[in-house]
Amino acid sequence: MSYIRREGRKGHVPVGNRFGAADYATQYTRDFVSRWDELIDWDKRAAGEGSFFADLLSKLGVKTVIDVSTGSGFHAVQLQKAGFNVLACDGSPTMVERARINAKSRGLDIPILQRDWLELEPRRLGTFDAVLCLGSSLCHVFDKHDRYWVLRRFRQLLKPCGLLVVDQRNFHAIRAGRFKSSGRYYYCGRNAEVSLGQVSDQLCEFIYTFSDGACYRLQVYPILPEELKDEISDAGFFRPQSFGDFRHIYDPLDCDFIIHTAIAK
Repeated sequence: MSYIRREGRKGHVPVGNRFGAADYATQYTRDFVSRWDELIDWDKRAAGEGSFFADLLSKLGVKTVIDVSTGSGFHAVQLQKAGFNVLACDGSPTMVERARINAKSRGLDIPILQRDWLELEPRRLGTFDAVLCLGSSLCHVFDKHDRYWVLRRFRQLLKPCGLLVVDQRNFHAIRAGRFKSSGRYYYCGRNAEVSLGQVSDQLCEFIYTFSDGACYRLQVYPILPEELKDEISDAGFFRPQSFGDFRHIYDPLDCDFIIHTAIAK
């Protein structure tokens, strides 16, 4: 779950979150992150999404991948096992710690860095065939101009005609009062439920309640899928495609997540 540090506006450098209470790093507490994999259930999640991402990358001849919001490392592990050369990053130190443990426990040597998005310098890291920003992580960025600069940085990390993959919660459905969490693809754990707190066109709060009563909250910006597609295009990408819960043909009011792909110009 990465984000950007607060900086001055000099040179139009992003300043970060408009909602101080929703700062991503403070939301991913050590206690919450220690239960993140319990919320996900890696085995059920792997079964739910199948080989979608590996097939998507293979179709375009992708070899090198940077996972810029690795969280606890699920997709970095899956793609490394599938034969891709993966570099994983996250802005949350607690998530980076968990991802390293998960990779090591599976016998994988994946470089996992703690980096905010604007700290991902192509001059130091190189460029990649694909950038993955999953887990609805871009929605931690509340300001449109900030998201533009983040997406531009993703563009800089890509080789010409490289692939960008960004997913998001289906805020079109959520803002229309049609929220659902099927438990089939993303949050598959049986010991936790996902519900909504405050919802508006400027803020969406997710509540994660575990069977023992533990409760955690995340606040994000509820960007509509059409808006995010436009922002991706404005940041230097073309040939956009969208998938609802891993299907190209889907009901925009009846899926949990939307996955966007685009090609770097």
